Amino acid sequence: MLVAALCAVAVPGLLKLKVDTAYDSLIGANDPGYPVYEETIDTFGSDNTTIVYLRHDDLFDPERLTVMEDLHYAFEEIEGVETVKSLFNAMNIRDRDGELDTEALMDEVPETAEDAGRVKDNAIYSPLVRQNFISEDGKVAAINVTVYSEGVDSAFNVRVHDDIQALLDPVRDNFDEVFQVGPPRLNVEIENSLFADMQSLTPFSTAILIGSIILFLRTVMAAGLPMGTAGISLVWTFGFMGYTGIPINLLTAILPSLVIVIGSTEDTHMLACYLDGVREKTGDRKAAIRLMARHVGLPIFITSFTTAVGFLTNAISDIALIKDFAYATSFAMISNLVATVLVLPLLLALFGPRKARIAATDGSTTGIFNKVIGVMERVTDNHQGAVALVTAALILVLGYNATLVKVSNDPLSYFKSDNQIIADADTLHDDLSGMQVFYMTVTAPPGSDFKDPEQLRKLAEVIAFMKNQGVYDKVVSIVDHLSLVNREMHQADPSFFTVPETRELVEQYLLLFQRSDLENYLSGDATKVNVVVRHNLSDSSVLNGYLAKLGAEMDRVFGDDMDHLLTGKNLLINRAAESLFSNQVESLGLLVIIIFVIMSALYTSPTAGVLSLIPNMIPVVFVFGIMGIAGIPLNPGTATVAVIAVGIAIDDTIHLLTRYNDECKIEPDHIEAARKAVRAEAIPVISTSVALAAGFGVLVLSNFQIVAQFGVLAAMTMLCAMVSDLMVTPILLRRLRLVGLWDIVSLKVGEEVLTKSPLFEGMTKFQIRKTILLSTMHEYKKGDIIIRQGTRGEALYLILSGDVEVFREEKDGSETHFADVPASQVIGEVGFVRETERSATVRALDDVQILELEGEKTANAMRFYPWLEVKLNRNISRILAARLAEMAVTASTRWKDYGKKPE
Repeated sequence: MLVAALCAVAVPGLLKLKVDTAYDSLIGANDPGYPVYEETIDTFGSDNTTIVYLRHDDLFDPERLTVMEDLHYAFEEIEGVETVKSLFNAMNIRDRDGELDTEALMDEVPETAEDAGRVKDNAIYSPLVRQNFISEDGKVAAINVTVYSEGVDSAFNVRVHDDIQALLDPVRDNFDEVFQVGPPRLNVEIENSLFADMQSLTPFSTAILIGSIILFLRTVMAAGLPMGTAGISLVWTFGFMGYTGIPINLLTAILPSLVIVIGSTEDTHMLACYLDGVREKTGDRKAAIRLMARHVGLPIFITSFTTAVGFLTNAISDIALIKDFAYATSFAMISNLVATVLVLPLLLALFGPRKARIAATDGSTTGIFNKVIGVMERVTDNHQGAVALVTAALILVLGYNATLVKVSNDPLSYFKSDNQIIADADTLHDDLSGMQVFYMTVTAPPGSDFKDPEQLRKLAEVIAFMKNQGVYDKVVSIVDHLSLVNREMHQADPSFFTVPETRELVEQYLLLFQRSDLENYLSGDATKVNVVVRHNLSDSSVLNGYLAKLGAEMDRVFGDDMDHLLTGKNLLINRAAESLFSNQVESLGLLVIIIFVIMSALYTSPTAGVLSLIPNMIPVVFVFGIMGIAGIPLNPGTATVAVIAVGIAIDDTIHLLTRYNDECKIEPDHIEAARKAVRAEAIPVISTSVALAAGFGVLVLSNFQIVAQFGVLAAMTMLCAMVSDLMVTPILLRRLRLVGLWDIVSLKVGEEVLTKSPLFEGMTKFQIRKTILLSTMHEYKKGDIIIRQGTRGEALYLILSGDVEVFREEKDGSETHFADVPASQVIGEVGFVRETERSATVRALDDVQILELEGEKTANAMRFYPWLEVKLNRNISRILAARLAEMAVTASTRWKDYGKKPE
């Protein structure tokens, strides 16, 4: 009923769910350059430009030109279009036998082939038109459609794209090649691709999940159960996204796959434990469920929390795309936990398998899992030094390569190289100029403007530097307009393609242009200029490197008197990439701190917190090292891998530590306890890790490069984490004795033990419980012999509950009773110091619980709790001193007085 009610609440939210592929989600929310960018486009016009590409070998055929003209004017009618620029409103500035021709390139479409050829020559001749509206060979033309960008969202871009495409489709037969590229098409491609991803990746992830469960757990019936919990949690998550306004975007589109794959890990741990319970309880479902709850209840709560935190720490990012992904995925992980806890036990009670077909991992040599575990045990037993050495070497090599990782955040780079939009962008770049645009704006010093040749020459110097960089396809400014006029005024002498020498000439030349010709390049009062730059660099780290050099040149030429900046939505997106690394470090640091605090509190020792992080930081170094080696950049997809990997990888560590803690309660040898813990958790660890790797690997089929990179890296990281958990964690466990906070709180010990035992004098009840749990407990039935006279031992014993009797076995077979010893008292204390022969026999008078403290093992267990060790050793010393003081008393009198507190 609760699940149904939560689903009902989520449904209205589902109906509010939106799709958003707009550029704004890729820009840093706190970028101070955004208001400046908005001010710049208000002054010089939008940079949201779609370039319509038209190719034909006979492009200037009059009929074809008529079709192009009709397109030009039809584009102007589209709602939201700010300007349309092409051959049909370009100027023709050219010397004609000593006279300057400043007419339009085409007043009307030429009627003859000869007139059309003349137009073609004029277009190719003009540096303002060439590579802007026409190719060098005259076979490609472009119509640039700029839309007003204020308040633009993905729906607006989709509509603009569709309106343009609706005009292009009917004329496609008139040209050899026709396409449009620009932000609207990018939005459409992203939206279409993310829906395609959701439709294709989700079934693959489902198949991986079901297949892995069947493969590792050998049960078809249970394989479908995690699908129920995943489906419920997805309904809740999408409802939450609808209510909070988090859209379906480039990253949240992979939520179904993530929930199915990651969410199933806890289901797998629970199913594995349930199957162990079925085997142990001979098919009793309810008993198996109770066993499952005891063993994995606490771990799944902790691991789900750490996984959710791993996703949530990405919310530190300034990029809305990543922030939305962080909120949605963290909510999804908590939703999956709730759905799993509520639904899976219920389904198992009704439909759970009654047989476990997979063999127990008992350390035998039969079965594939036992063989694998046997190999790992031999390695961790006999080659600990080699494992540590190899691990350290890998960390050093990969750590160095991690420093080579670069950042990138260009939307065009999100697509795979075989995507058609990449091919079209490259074609545009080869024939005309790249689709990427940014602005360089400069403000004249106070009291001056850009009619002053001196200021124009400074601008020309910087533009010359940009052209010498050789990475920009087209750089157009007011300098180009004035230089062109100046050249043509001097009979087209190339040496005069420079800024006019006097202010009067500048003012005269400007009069030759319409305001619409200059509005993108010069403000109305001439105090500001704008340089429009087109390029095809989709690697933001490369572009930012060139821009850094350009910025230094601008500082040198313009100095402090002239305000100058580089702006554009493309640059804002690129600049956001610079925050990816710092945000990643912050997110990872926060997650490490949270995990450290949780593990330290859970096992009541900061050392446990540190040691639990070691096997989980190895995958982090691994993923960044692989990125450096493979040249994979840090982008909105890969930037989330490290913290997600730690958040997920810690799951297996927690399950191992929890099982180890349980084994230590019944196994005095902590090395053997570590072996048993690994054997018990090996199948869930391997199966969930392989399933996660396969599930993440499915993302390589995504239409997006960054999602495919995320999938590959996450898959490799999961496998690395598995190896680390099964090879490094056992070595650490052998040097670690844990006490769980929950065990301490829930331990039931008689009040006499807590308040009267000399062993615990001066300790708090919390410290007493911890000491008990760090030691080995044994249970004996009435009449059982606890210590046999004449045997040798090296431990002391504390009676936790029940009474025991101490007696000497005489040679004639009779018994000499010494004393009955109640709970809270210590026996056999000399053995704690050194191995000694027992002088009497101890027998249980009731069902008793005995705490065994063996010197060396206790010292090893206590080394991570030094203050506790000091108090315990002090009390043992007092007990030993009291016993020595009693040596003068006869044995019978000693036992009669046993238990009295020494004066």
